[in-house]
Amino acid sequence: MANASFRSAFQNTADNEFDLEIDETQGGPSSGEPGAAHQSPILVLSRYSALIETVRKAAPRGVPVVQAPDLDHAAEKMPSLKPGVLVADTASTSDIAAMVAQLTQHFPELVVVVAGQREDSASLMQLTASGQIFRFLLVPLSHGQTRLTLEAAIAQHMELSAASQRMDARSASDEGGEKKSYVTGYVAFALGLAVSLGGVWWFVSRMASEPEQPVATVGPTTAPASTIANRPDPLKAELGMAQEAFAKSKFVDPAGESALDYYRSALNIDPKSTEAQDGIRNVANKVLEGAESALMAEKIEDTVKAIETARDIDPKNPRLAFLDAQVARERERIKLQGAQEQNRKTDQALAKAASLINQGRLLSPSGGSARDALLEARRLDPTNPEVAQGFRDLSQALADEASKQIKAGNLDDAQSLLNSARQLGSAGAVLATVERDLNAARSGSSSRQPRTAPLVARNSSQAPAGNNTGNDASNEMVAGIRRMFSEGKLIDPKGDNARDALAALRVMDPARSEIGDLANTLSSRLLESGKQALAAKAFDRSQQLASAARDVGVRANESAIDQLLRDLTEARTSTAGGAGSVVSAATLRRTKTVEPVYPAGARRRNEEGWVEVAFTVTPVGGVEKVEVRNSNPASVFDDAAMKAVEQWRFEPIKVNGTAISQRAIVRLRFSLD
Repeated sequence: MANASFRSAFQNTADNEFDLEIDETQGGPSSGEPGAAHQSPILVLSRYSALIETVRKAAPRGVPVVQAPDLDHAAEKMPSLKPGVLVADTASTSDIAAMVAQLTQHFPELVVVVAGQREDSASLMQLTASGQIFRFLLVPLSHGQTRLTLEAAIAQHMELSAASQRMDARSASDEGGEKKSYVTGYVAFALGLAVSLGGVWWFVSRMASEPEQPVATVGPTTAPASTIANRPDPLKAELGMAQEAFAKSKFVDPAGESALDYYRSALNIDPKSTEAQDGIRNVANKVLEGAESALMAEKIEDTVKAIETARDIDPKNPRLAFLDAQVARERERIKLQGAQEQNRKTDQALAKAASLINQGRLLSPSGGSARDALLEARRLDPTNPEVAQGFRDLSQALADEASKQIKAGNLDDAQSLLNSARQLGSAGAVLATVERDLNAARSGSSSRQPRTAPLVARNSSQAPAGNNTGNDASNEMVAGIRRMFSEGKLIDPKGDNARDALAALRVMDPARSEIGDLANTLSSRLLESGKQALAAKAFDRSQQLASAARDVGVRANESAIDQLLRDLTEARTSTAGGAGSVVSAATLRRTKTVEPVYPAGARRRNEEGWVEVAFTVTPVGGVEKVEVRNSNPASVFDDAAMKAVEQWRFEPIKVNGTAISQRAIVRLRFSLD
């Protein structure tokens, strides 16, 4: 159907609107360059933008490039366009040979170049050898090879045009001879006849006297073979450009004009080319030389990048294994150097902590205390046994100071010191002894001073105040509540938290003097945790903590609790419970759970604690943006918690049928039990 349309287009050359796409960037009749007005355009018969763009860039300056989407458009416009070179891809027609035959019949000066796939190369080579097409290219087109082909095709077109002009001149001369007189023509005819008869007589006599000689025959491919022999070799052209780029150190950049690209293009033309294969290996060696230089300069990232580039070029290069080993050694050296520096800083922090303990600067001033120095040492090297020993020394110093304060009657100061020791993870026998001394001191003070008002009204059946004070069970419960404070067990887990333990203590020993202090501490900590949850947009958690703080019954915190609840309501309204809010991870359906790995150093130190982790559940149920909001002890279990949560997966959270991102929070507890 397309060929029929093609033939009819040449039979009818009526003027039609010119609608082919012409590239003006290459110049043309209006470019102002010498000879531009006489330059025939290049017609590209293709729909592929990459092929068209390559031809436009490779076309000689001043030669316009025209694009036709299909054969019908090209056939319709070629009579008025008169292109000098046609570049057609094999997808533009089902029969390249038939198309070329029709084109050259109507446009004998047209030079045809065909672009095809590698599987078309055999048939295209046959068309080239028979002279039906000028040359063929394999896609994707190489810029350098396309440029050489177009230059040769344009030169061929100019030769054909010149030959055609000479033939036209002879034809014009023959037409002028018709105007001579009849007599002159007759005389010329007679003379010609005589010459012809003489020639026949000479030929006959020669044949009679000489033996017959074989007549040389010229095959139909003689002329095309001569033409092909004179054409530039595309393989040599690509190799030449590759060598030129290599000499300019353009090994892998810029893309499309590097030695690597030209050598690979040459391999596309001839996969068995040893020169192209050697060239690619040489490029890989040059890249590896750059890797060695980067390694000498201790630029590990640049080294690895260069090695991987060379590995992509020549994966069997023997230098790769050597450089991989060198990079591994260098990384180990840098790691060792970093470890040495870390050890030096840790030793400095430990020495500073020891000095501050001797000076009595245990907890203050902020940033200059023994506690601060030890926390820095633990951050640098959490598994260092000397760090653990430093904390034990600090706990002993805190216990000794607490004992002094008890003897001096400063029970609140003693309690504060003991709380700080508990927060550091101390749970030794010395600390327990001091806590018993403190409880005994408080009990003695309570028996000497009448209580002003009980926190909870007693039942008439309960024992008198002080009867149960100081007994072992009550003392153990008080110590347990304080331990829960240090561990962050305020309202959970159920049955093992400070709120439940305080309620049990009130029932067991309602006259216990520590109940008031414990209640104040619990209420204040719940209030502070509620504020932190609000800041993290964990609204449900904040509500839970505020309600628990109110249930403790400490009047001094009522106004602060009311303010927290007002702030919570305002925050809920502003976010409207959308993706900006933070929910408890327990409210989400988890599809994959990875338990955290207990840090070896903390296990050796018998250290326990917890970490509060915030993270985002993505619309597909993954986890991202993991961060630690709070932890106790600080920095000990943070990494283990984050690495575990990063591997969790959830069912996607949907709002009105649409999956959304959701911020969530979870507390992970690390217990040796």
